[in-house]
Amino acid sequence: MDDMRHSGEMQRFIDEDIFARHVGLHVVDHGPGYAKVTLTIASQHLNSAGILHGGAIFSLADFAFAIAANSRGRLALAINASVSFCKAVSEGTLVAEAREVALSAKLGTYLIDVRDQDGALIAQMQGTVYRKGSGEGPETRGGQPEGRD
Repeated sequence: MDDMRHSGEMQRFIDEDIFARHVGLHVVDHGPGYAKVTLTIASQHLNSAGILHGGAIFSLADFAFAIAANSRGRLALAINASVSFCKAVSEGTLVAEAREVALSAKLGTYLIDVRDQDGALIAQMQGTVYRKGSGEGPETRGGQPEGRD
């Protein structure tokens, strides 16, 4: 797919995510099989225990996952996602970084780390997507992802 056209489609994909905007998620960087998204914690993100709600952490990781998985010009829909919460947090800015670890014609697997502003691990997510469409294209030859190291 033409990079200029795909770039515009990817930006539209990001901009049209109403839920991500509502929650306060911001895309910092993205590329083939990769995405970095931030969330600045506010009072509406806290649960009744005064710590960041697990759903907010999941939403942050899931948005990075969605951007990385859809970065190759084919619609990719999650078929599995699992998150492990490692550390509680109640203030600051979180960064979710999604990386593609496996890619085939129909499936993609991603690992997403969520860290605080000091680099401490807050959560880890693993997700798998089903890639809709023909599965024909240079990004799937050999089954190896073309992404960032």
